[in-house]
Amino acid sequence: MASTNDKSHEIVPPSSSTALANETSRARSIATRLTAAEFCEVEAAAANAGKKVAEWLREVALAHARAGQEEQTDPILLAEIMAIRAMMVNLFAKASQGPLSAEDLRKMSAYSDSIKEQKAEEFLAQRRRRNSLRTPDKAS
Repeated sequence: MASTNDKSHEIVPPSSSTALANETSRARSIATRLTAAEFCEVEAAAANAGKKVAEWLREVALAHARAGQEEQTDPILLAEIMAIRAMMVNLFAKASQGPLSAEDLRKMSAYSDSIKEQKAEEFLAQRRRRNSLRTPDKAS
């Protein structure tokens, strides 16, 4: 278990530029309080990532802050939604032709399961292309 006094020390070479020194050193900190259970969760997550708690927390906080207005999409949830969508479209199309059999439902379900990841990937790729056209490149 990491103690609260563990601090990573970064060696920063002396610089004549204050701006450069501010960019390379971390002089600011943020404190928060956690329950024992919450601390164990954070500590386990950091250990699973192979990082110290402070390093893991910094990376997670910055990744979240830098995500900005970007929507975060759970790919598993999206795949399941795509499967349900395919199932519903096929269900309505087949039901409009007459009664459905158990075999019809089994085939529709198998088909929906077989395409869900591909459809989710296509959807995310299309959204990334659309967003890249709307958002000017930040590097330029």
